[in-house]
Amino acid sequence: MFKVSIKSNFDQVIAKMPDFPRNQLPYALATALTKTAQEIAKAKRKELQDVFDRPTPYTLDSLYVKPARKNQLSAYVGIKDFSAKGTPAIKFLSAQIDGGTRHQKRFERALQAVGALPSGYYVVPGSAARLDSYGNIDRGLIVQLLSYFKAFPEMGYKANMTDKRKAALAKGNAKKGIAGVSYFVGSPGSRLPLGIWSRHSLGHGSAVKPVLIFVRSAHFKALLDFYYVSEITVKATMDKNIRAAIEQALKTQR
Repeated sequence: MFKVSIKSNFDQVIAKMPDFPRNQLPYALATALTKTAQEIAKAKRKELQDVFDRPTPYTLDSLYVKPARKNQLSAYVGIKDFSAKGTPAIKFLSAQIDGGTRHQKRFERALQAVGALPSGYYVVPGSAARLDSYGNIDRGLIVQLLSYFKAFPEMGYKANMTDKRKAALAKGNAKKGIAGVSYFVGSPGSRLPLGIWSRHSLGHGSAVKPVLIFVRSAHFKALLDFYYVSEITVKATMDKNIRAAIEQALKTQR
């Protein structure tokens, strides 16, 4: 799990304030640490927006803050490592932070489980792939492909496409102007890449287009300098937050 912990020069600041009530120290420090962690999370969100092209709300909301408490004087900024649906953010952001190979996405594992995607391969969009407004493979296309190749697990077997439905999809509907389409795994020619291809029925023949391309690695250079962002944010805000917390503690002391 990626985390950034925060340290401070709180003792040095308090040493200059001998009249500050010591029973207020834990409260003031916890407040300052939490505020600084929140500002780090805000700065990292800005980093995501600057580095990525149209990051999704899911990616932008992937950061969390664990606040400090009076009896636990530490605050953390981390990346979520759990998701009820989809891939946990830590799995696709860790390679962007430290560099390296990304984890397989859930739909890649599903395709691999039914033999559609060879072991050790990853998926990248082909020229015929529908993309969403964030530049990612359209979810509707992913669902259609998983259904087509019967890659939904047993609990979701009703979502898998029947042979009858595949035949109807391949035939299309001329009256509604819907061209027929079918999918296959392979390489249409010796110089064309391995992947999932679509075959479109035309008036006098058919055409094939690359939907998903299979690649052996999905290696990323480190793009997100979260450690540096954390460091400069602490330097810029920690002292300010300590002083503000001290002032607030003095106002509320009894």
